[in-house]
Amino acid sequence: MVTTTINQSSKLKSRNRLQLALLFLIPFAAMSLAWIMYFTGLWLPDGRTNKGELLSPPASFADLHLKQGEQTFEAAMTEGLWRVVVFGSTYCQEAQCVDSLYKTRQVHIALGKDADRVTRFYVAPQQPTPSSELTTEHPGIHWLTADEEQVKKVLGLEQWPGNQVFIIDPLGNLIMGYQAEQPGGDLLDDLKKLLKASNIG
Repeated sequence: MVTTTINQSSKLKSRNRLQLALLFLIPFAAMSLAWIMYFTGLWLPDGRTNKGELLSPPASFADLHLKQGEQTFEAAMTEGLWRVVVFGSTYCQEAQCVDSLYKTRQVHIALGKDADRVTRFYVAPQQPTPSSELTTEHPGIHWLTADEEQVKKVLGLEQWPGNQVFIIDPLGNLIMGYQAEQPGGDLLDDLKKLLKASNIG
């Protein structure tokens, strides 16, 4: 009788552990499936489109080796946030550079209550030296530096991605890029979908 009781108790504990494991695994599996569906298009109707160009495989934020002044910019400083990155020139005086910054600012504002889930970066091959006007127009942006050759290597490009915009997910993956001439609405549409589908960031 005692043996039977012990066996039943052991089975009950095993079942409880299994249920607890499933409780944690199911949301993770659902989120993973959503990401796979969104980024690969598997099991989705043909009408589903994203406006940006998917990076496959995604590049790593940490591999960019970004610096803020003389200090290394640690990825952990913006961990858990979505990041919108503009790659530009040192002074950002050309019209297309100013326009890329403007579009990302307007997109950030247009996110409304979700704007706090997103931060912006401006990255140049030399220490960015924006005008006081640009600095005033873009509060909260991180002005950063990256080695030109390293950026090209990480992104698999032959030249510096001048005035292009990229999205980095909360896990530190560069997942999508936009050409300088693309309208800000393309970035906004994709960001809204990503924020809606994501349980992180």
